Amino acid sequence: MDSRRRRQAEGRTGNALDRASTGQRQGRAAEDLACRYLRTRGLKLLAANYRCRYGELDLIMCDGAQVVVVEVRSRRSDRHGAPEASLTRRKRLCLMRAAQCFMRDNPRFDGMMLRFDVVGVLPGAERARLRWIRNALQFDGR
Repeated sequence: MDSRRRRQAEGRTGNALDRASTGQRQGRAAEDLACRYLRTRGLKLLAANYRCRYGELDLIMCDGAQVVVVEVRSRRSDRHGAPEASLTRRKRLCLMRAAQCFMRDNPRFDGMMLRFDVVGVLPGAERARLRWIRNALQFDGR
């Protein structure tokens, strides 16, 4: 490959990596914001970014006698719908399986109810908008 094509290819790769890292930074910022918001409402953080073979759980919190799995969804605008409306069926299934892994890996939470909440985050010029949906996802065991 000649030097001109190599520079073009490197430029494309670099831009893709920059976008990914920007998206990751935006996601982490949204998770931090959601965590602070929920903590001011009495929830206690148990774990953040728990990973297993089925995926990642953004936040795992405690609300009284309930373990709360919080999925944080963020978008730059609500032009294409609310961030919290972007959960696919596949993502919901992965959340359920990952939550089962967490509960299995942490027997100290045996007997506690498991709840799934979603927090939608829309960044704003002056202030971000958050929408917290308690008990947003229901699973019937299938």
